[in-house]
Amino acid sequence: MQVTGLSVVWAQDTEDPRQRIWKVEIIGNTQYEDLVIKQYIANERPGFVDRLIHPRKAGMDANITEIRKDVIRIERFYHRRGFPEAQVSYRMEQGKEPSRVLLYFDVTEGAPIRIDSLNVELIASQADEAFILSHDDYTSVIERIPFRVGQRYQQVAEAEVIGRITQTLKEMGYVYAVSDISTRIDTVLHKVNVTITNQVGPRARITNIDVVGQTTISPYYIKRETGIKVGQYYSESDVREAQREVFKHHLFRLALVNIPDQPRDSTLEIQLRVKELSLRSVQAQFGIGDFDRLTEPLTFANSYQLLRSQTSWSYRNVRGRGEQFTARLGLSYYDTELGFDYLFPYVYNTKSSFSVSPYFQNRIEKSYSITTGGIVNAFGYEYSRNLTGTFSYEFAINNEYDLASNSNDLDDVLPDSVLAYNISSFKLNAYYARGLVRGKKGIILQPYLEFSGLFGESTFSFQKAVLDARKYTEIRPGTVVAARVQGGAVYYAKQDSLPSDIKFYTGGTSAVRGWGRDDLGPKKAIVTYDTLSSGVVEQDVRFVPLGGKAFFNINVEVRQNLNRIIKGLGIAAFLDGGQVWSSIRRLEERPVQFGTGGGLRYSSPIGPLRIDIAYKINPTDEDLGIYDGVRYGSKYNRWRIHFSIGQAF
Repeated sequence: MQVTGLSVVWAQDTEDPRQRIWKVEIIGNTQYEDLVIKQYIANERPGFVDRLIHPRKAGMDANITEIRKDVIRIERFYHRRGFPEAQVSYRMEQGKEPSRVLLYFDVTEGAPIRIDSLNVELIASQADEAFILSHDDYTSVIERIPFRVGQRYQQVAEAEVIGRITQTLKEMGYVYAVSDISTRIDTVLHKVNVTITNQVGPRARITNIDVVGQTTISPYYIKRETGIKVGQYYSESDVREAQREVFKHHLFRLALVNIPDQPRDSTLEIQLRVKELSLRSVQAQFGIGDFDRLTEPLTFANSYQLLRSQTSWSYRNVRGRGEQFTARLGLSYYDTELGFDYLFPYVYNTKSSFSVSPYFQNRIEKSYSITTGGIVNAFGYEYSRNLTGTFSYEFAINNEYDLASNSNDLDDVLPDSVLAYNISSFKLNAYYARGLVRGKKGIILQPYLEFSGLFGESTFSFQKAVLDARKYTEIRPGTVVAARVQGGAVYYAKQDSLPSDIKFYTGGTSAVRGWGRDDLGPKKAIVTYDTLSSGVVEQDVRFVPLGGKAFFNINVEVRQNLNRIIKGLGIAAFLDGGQVWSSIRRLEERPVQFGTGGGLRYSSPIGPLRIDIAYKINPTDEDLGIYDGVRYGSKYNRWRIHFSIGQAF
């Protein structure tokens, strides 16, 4: 390698003469990690996938101009964080291949500037000054700002300090509050004097909400939906929340809150601009699905079983009060449902709602079919953006039909047997999310409780609990590890035997992917006989799930996007485990079974398209179709292919 001035020359690669950045390293930095500084520069090493697939062409071109810009970026990074004497240089070395460049930035941080004095001034009336200084929120924010005597002065933190203080003052009602920071820096002694000036202005009460826009609903109901009371002191978070509450209402497509020009005094008018959706709408959806429900290999003769459709009609402003009525019809081979929903969007505040939903449904599962009709009354409450809950009561009349029995076993239930029962259940659902960012990071907790027959009005009396916990972690850009633990149990049942529809099942495209829908767990054999013309009796066996009173699932999936190859494309590798038990007291009877595999993902306009191929690690004889030592299933029973829209979890 020869270095002359600012030019760098290497022996050229005959296949591709361009030099590419293969490694970027920061040297000499003690205050900040490499990972932090690298977020502010343009040059970066190629990703793992690029290095694996295109080892000779991966990486950015070694551009001297762009490298010089990165030197300036790193210096500015340090200058804005209290190191005015920071200096940065760069050097490049040749990698193992002639086309690979190893880029090093050498940092000399220098001495930092420290805060010698800090003064916070309030420009306000005597009464307002006394109120502000005695307010816990204000004293707390002043104590927590990143400026302290003796600490390093960071210019980059000024915007944060101003934002925190003005936000706190506006939350206290000072809508016109303005903050400013001035400094006097001694570059010789490396000291700075900081003054924060807060011009408060009048503390204002909201005296009117002006609704703008053509609407079919009375302004009274729109104002009510904001949650703002006339006469309350201004709060910026309350105003933002008001806009969010109106916007999420099913009647509106647009909601904007702003403060129009007006005299700056203790009275305040806010303006709410809204735009309604169409009052009446029809939605129709058609497609294919239910691949997991097929009991036989897919052929043209049974492909109609995958057709699905759903139609709904909505009226968004019933009685002129923003209430919504919806009629819906879903049709498929396995599931037919007719239902109605009447939604009261406001019960006693904007975060509470109530719905009444009568329905009729006929559903076919692998081991039973069920016809049910009933009504669900649900009260929903949004405690915060992170936590919502629903308390509901359901009453349903059910007719549950068993599948055909073994023709040589008279003790089994006959094909036309029916179990008629009613269910009267109270249910509690909660949804908690924290730090959730588009499936890249965050946690989700979803507990569920059900109490049936509390007052003896249900055929079956039982209590059920389920918990679903998920965590998403982005270990590097484009690579996400997703994990889920899910489990539940009928922890109390007055009757020893429960209907199939009340039991737990697992397995399938969104559970343990080595198995089909509900196929993991205990099964019973369905044996059929066919007498051939030769007089020989041919036997066939298939297994159907029995379900149980307890279940457990665990899923770990690594998701890698391949946007650099095809935008929206991704791959995944997963390990799933789960089991179903007859009761929570018999967990030792059946071990957890595992499936592993991988798949492709593609982000389409209708959602992530997903194809997974899974392999059963520890299947039972029933999973492999073995009955009395004879294999009746396919030799490929260890494998399962899943097609779906949306991530598994």
